Amino acid sequence: MSAIRIVAISTEVAEAVRRTGKDPQYGFPASTSAAPEDLPCRHCLSYIAAGVERAVLFTYDSFAGLEKLPLPGPVYIHADGCARFPEKGGMPGHLMTSPRTLNAYAHGRRLLAQEYVDGASAELTVARLFERPDVDYVHVRSTTAGCFTFRIERALGSR
Repeated sequence: MSAIRIVAISTEVAEAVRRTGKDPQYGFPASTSAAPEDLPCRHCLSYIAAGVERAVLFTYDSFAGLEKLPLPGPVYIHADGCARFPEKGGMPGHLMTSPRTLNAYAHGRRLLAQEYVDGASAELTVARLFERPDVDYVHVRSTTAGCFTFRIERALGSR
């Protein structure tokens, strides 16, 4: 598999949401509550434990900083803080156990491929998508809810 990096929501965005109670991109209010079920945190890429931890729900543009046309949607982070998933941490397999959609993009937000995966097929599918020289990044989304989970990019200097 070509070298990849996993890009979770930045610590700056997560801390701004926790501090202000609003998303920093649009200023929409964020909602904080006990997690009613295990929810994927888009910052640490672990689950927010149901009935044990609190979650912040807010609006996030998964194309911010990459493309001009936005695609805002709902995401969760731990309300009480967490460490960001390391970019060289490899595929967060625990998040790939539920159905995921991989959207492969070229710059300009041009959708090149869309693949539906489960835990068993995710890494091989990501590797196959990055074999294409025109793929610049891949968005991982929940297949059932449609929301953004994280982005995958080629590691610097791996082209």
